[in-house]
Amino acid sequence: MCKMDSIIDNYIKDEISTEEKRDLINWVEESEDNLNYFKKYLVENNAYDLRDFNSESGYQRFVETILVKRKSKHKFVMFYKYAAVFIGLVAVGYLTKINFLDTVNTFPIITDVSNDALKNEGIRIKLADGSIKAITMNKDEIVINSKGDTIATKNKDIIDFTSNAVSDTTGLAYTEISIPNGKTFKIKLADGTMVWLNAGSKLRFPQNFVTTSDKRLVYLEGEAFFDVVKDINKPFIVNTNKVNIQVLGTQFNVSNYDTDSTIETTLVKGAVKVYEVDTPEHQIQLSPSYQASFDKENKSLIKERVDTSIYTSWMKNRLMVNGLTFSKILKKLERSHNVTFINKARNLDEEMFKGEFRNDQNIETILKTISLSTSFTYEINQNIITISK
Repeated sequence: MCKMDSIIDNYIKDEISTEEKRDLINWVEESEDNLNYFKKYLVENNAYDLRDFNSESGYQRFVETILVKRKSKHKFVMFYKYAAVFIGLVAVGYLTKINFLDTVNTFPIITDVSNDALKNEGIRIKLADGSIKAITMNKDEIVINSKGDTIATKNKDIIDFTSNAVSDTTGLAYTEISIPNGKTFKIKLADGTMVWLNAGSKLRFPQNFVTTSDKRLVYLEGEAFFDVVKDINKPFIVNTNKVNIQVLGTQFNVSNYDTDSTIETTLVKGAVKVYEVDTPEHQIQLSPSYQASFDKENKSLIKERVDTSIYTSWMKNRLMVNGLTFSKILKKLERSHNVTFINKARNLDEEMFKGEFRNDQNIETILKTISLSTSFTYEINQNIITISK
């Protein structure tokens, strides 16, 4: 087992070679004992990442969804050994169109190239004194207000507010950070809570958490993942205008884009309660791997079990489109690649797909891959993309 242990280690570290991928797939398929060994190894080595946070789900994703390559005369055809989606072990990316006869065709991503989407906007921070600061992505900086006081420090892709985390009794001073399309960013709040902000998102949060307050309240527009530091005396509340998400300490994702019809709260670890702002007595309690979805039009709140890796994949620079319609995929691509779609092929809007892409892939590469699964043409004019039948 020594050689296979080394290969599994490379898989866990995402350093596995093409040859090792093939060896691992063949080995896992050989016997039930090999499957069980693989599962046990993942559990014992805490094999998790930001996509799943859970070695069991990492194993399950592998076992249930192994893709096998079969060579034909002109091309490679992907087909399912198991009826689910495989995430990133065999191929960089792929897409599957789902039709009503439950017939599946899959296509690999053609190349793995850098994202060339236009990024003409930068990350902006609006401080409590009204001053606005521009953030440089690849530069260490100190964030200073108009008086010259140090508010936070920036190291690479994270801004840390804990250096100025002394509690204040004079009142809350809110800071607002805006992330443009095509970028993501991380924030460490004054209490140590980590926040990952997705493209096209905005977070308003206290510069410090005052001693007189009985809660830690932040406001979110867009999408973010929260890893909240526990404080039994001050629950952490995410306000999305329509609903509140209240926790003591936990890990969860919230998606609250204006262009979406729902607000989704997906729990990875811990426990949260979700309730409509206007009717807090009507609430849903979530346990890990459950999602609360609030319908903005009907004002209804429902709970269902989900694969959390789908909703946190953006943190690993992945776009998972499992069960998404064509129109929703375009919305996600607009945010991740900072482009605007004009869709003239409205007949495609409700067609559903499964699959995964890397967010740093060229937008044209992604469109070519999707068009292999369902026929359409597109024209790119700078960052405006027109899709036609």
